[in-house]
Amino acid sequence: MHPLITRFAPLAVLAIAGLGAAGWTAYATVRPKPVPILESLPPQGPWTERISASGLVEGDGNDTVVGVPEAALVSVVAVRVGQHVTASDLLFRLDDRLARADLAVAAADLATAQSQVARLEALPRREDAEPVAARVAVAEAQLATARSRRTRLDKLVETRTASEDEVDVARNAEAVAKAQVASAQAELAHARLPAWAPELASARAQVAAAQARIDAVQTRISRLEVRAPRAATVISTSVMVGALAAPGDPELVVLADLDRLLVRVEVDESQAWKLKPGLPGQGWLRGDRTRPIELRYERIEPRAAARRAIQGKPGERLDGRAVQVLYRLIDPPAHLRPGLLMDVDLQSGAAPTAVADPTGP
Repeated sequence: MHPLITRFAPLAVLAIAGLGAAGWTAYATVRPKPVPILESLPPQGPWTERISASGLVEGDGNDTVVGVPEAALVSVVAVRVGQHVTASDLLFRLDDRLARADLAVAAADLATAQSQVARLEALPRREDAEPVAARVAVAEAQLATARSRRTRLDKLVETRTASEDEVDVARNAEAVAKAQVASAQAELAHARLPAWAPELASARAQVAAAQARIDAVQTRISRLEVRAPRAATVISTSVMVGALAAPGDPELVVLADLDRLLVRVEVDESQAWKLKPGLPGQGWLRGDRTRPIELRYERIEPRAAARRAIQGKPGERLDGRAVQVLYRLIDPPAHLRPGLLMDVDLQSGAAPTAVADPTGP
């Protein structure tokens, strides 16, 4: 065989095989593919014109997420998941030892202020005036003695029996006795007076301030007892004894009204024009096509929102907007819980009349 044929024959075979593979790939790409037959259609309502949407089950009034007023350790947990609570029932209690110590100090301050007011209101007191009256009597007796001695010396001076110096000393002693009498009488008058009005008002203000501090501490203690704001069922809790709870912690306790459930239906903006108040509706739980749940119209939310992801997780969004419509579930099954997704069909009206294109012929 010719040497050139021996050399280039393998290359020719490879080229032909490559062309054949490329041709088959191109044909497989563009050839029509059979459409698979749907084995299970989504559930639909009995209406010829409908709005199909997905809905998220929630408790009446939305879920109530309970928080705390300040950061503190959890000392008592009084509820568990699934427990029904009424308004003002204790959910959990934060450590209140510091607050109760402040309450004891405020109570002592109040007792001191109240005793001061009681002392001032009791004025004048007989037991305060009697010792001062005795001092007045002593001072008056000393004055009488000094006056008698001075009078006697005045007579002796006339007969030259006493000196002028002795008379001066007696007169000074009499003046001192008079001053002592005046001082004792002033003290007695003061002891017999009622309390000074500004001083009594100041003492009463201290009582009011101490009572206000007690009220503030008691309010703080009551806030450390986290209670249910309404009758509901505990559907989630993350509090534990000894754990630190702080403002902003997500879902410490979540409450929901499981006796009255709603479904929040998201209608895509492309079908929002079909919506009107009072549309009949039916819903199906995912995976249960045999038992439709009747829905009763509640309201249409006034503002369209970003469409949520199919998982319903916070923060997840899909392109486009949606109008949210709330429906109440009529006789829902016992296993229905907030957070479940539903397929929903709403009866819609007729399509709007077509408007002629003004730019057309």
